Amino acid sequence: MKISFQKQDKDPTVVHGMKVAYAPAKRAAAQWRWYVVLLCVSSPLIYFVIKLLLAWLIVSAQGYVSLARIDVNSNASGIVERLHVRTGQQVTAGQTLAQLRNADLETRMALRRAEYTALHSAAGAADSPQLRLARQRARLAGENLATSKAFLKDVGFLQNQGAATVADLNLARERCNRAQMEYDQARYDLDRLQAPGRPDATDADTGAALMRVQAQMTALADEQNRLTQTAPMAGRVLDLFVVEGAFISPGSPMLLLGSADKPHVVAYLPTQHARYARQGQQATVRLADGTILAAVVRQDATLTKRLPADLSSPIGSRDIMLLVELDLAAPLPAIQWVDGLPVSVRFAFRWF
Repeated sequence: MKISFQKQDKDPTVVHGMKVAYAPAKRAAAQWRWYVVLLCVSSPLIYFVIKLLLAWLIVSAQGYVSLARIDVNSNASGIVERLHVRTGQQVTAGQTLAQLRNADLETRMALRRAEYTALHSAAGAADSPQLRLARQRARLAGENLATSKAFLKDVGFLQNQGAATVADLNLARERCNRAQMEYDQARYDLDRLQAPGRPDATDADTGAALMRVQAQMTALADEQNRLTQTAPMAGRVLDLFVVEGAFISPGSPMLLLGSADKPHVVAYLPTQHARYARQGQQATVRLADGTILAAVVRQDATLTKRLPADLSSPIGSRDIMLLVELDLAAPLPAIQWVDGLPVSVRFAFRWF
């Protein structure tokens, strides 16, 4: 008997002497299932590697469209009688923004006009015209003083309540002091004219007084013209800082105006990519509607700022970023001329 210890290969297609035909497609399907499982298992690693490569090759940053901003301040003191603009409105250079009202200027102008009228009508009269004028000046100056004292009292009350500033109180006190001086001067002139033995005024004195009053009226008219606040340039109203009925003093901010000149883009670039924040660096800007525009870095970045909350992701951190300004090579569509419009910026790759 011959014994063999070698295992004989069996035909897999024969089972107990019966031929079983396997379809080749089933074997191929089983092989592809292993590839799919392998791909699913390794997909996180593949995604992580791709993200690292893209972060190294493609540097992107968040940003926004920025219009040149100009603070428009008041050049006179008074109460905002009417606002002629609203937030978001487009204005032209010289357009009226607001109209102020100053009761002190109106009173002083009325006083000078009455003085001028009295001088003019009494220029050729012989019955002491300057005496009548002095009496009228004293009366009007007294009314102006009473009004100024009442205004000072009201502003003092508002300042104690926190509704007025110290600057407003100082302006009211200055107005009251000026009215007091004018009243004292008017009373002094009246008393001097009423003194016994004084000769009548001559025509030369009346002419000089007319010229002086005309000069004062011209100066007051210039001050009244400054009550009309106008736009220093064409642009868009970004924000309003005053409301109708509010009292403002010279230099107080009234509104924020965005220039109508060519807008630019401000991007927040991570500090590890500082080599991209150099003047002349090429980049592309992607708008919210998918429009892509070419851009170039205006100048080397010299400032850092924390990423605004509006541009950061819900789970991201607000890190310190480089502030990069870019000029658009192509015109920005007019519909996209919105200050603060979010955009994404992608910088061209550079080795150093």
